[in-house]
Amino acid sequence: MTSAPALRAFLLASLLACAWPTQAAGDFITVAAAQCRAAATDTPLPADMEPYRAATKVCSLSRPSQQPQIRLITVFTDDHYKNLPANAPWENFPLPVLVDAAGRCVGRLPHLFPVDPPQELVVSAGRWRRGVPHELRLKVLSPAVGGNYRLPSLRWNAKAQAYQTPSSPTSNPTPTEDKTPCP
Repeated sequence: MTSAPALRAFLLASLLACAWPTQAAGDFITVAAAQCRAAATDTPLPADMEPYRAATKVCSLSRPSQQPQIRLITVFTDDHYKNLPANAPWENFPLPVLVDAAGRCVGRLPHLFPVDPPQELVVSAGRWRRGVPHELRLKVLSPAVGGNYRLPSLRWNAKAQAYQTPSSPTSNPTPTEDKTPCP
């Protein structure tokens, strides 16, 4: 039989364990596509994004009332196609780029943001330190039979000063994985 203090300690530990994900989840913010702004004409873009400048937007990854230290630069595919004929061929769009406050590329997302029809990418930034999100969680919303799925999180590597997937330092990408480096 278990003693009352031991039972109380077990129950308290169980409750705290259940509360931990809720507290950690509260640290994450979801990047809203509606808050992204058109890239200014003087914004440097990677060469592969330049042909899509008119549809390229910059999204700040920051908590409210903080200066953004990381920005996401991405081609909004819907904006690109809105003035084209309905039968226009699909382009091979460049993947979104993460840049720091100095404009240095610190990573790429493995999926188009916000939309790669018919899928949507949800990006959640969290585990903040000095205004930098140290983890980017990626979830693809898909109407396909397989449904929604998660992509590996990107984590800030302070030594490399870049975002990486947890396995990227030791694993080699397969031929189907994107190997597009930062420009």
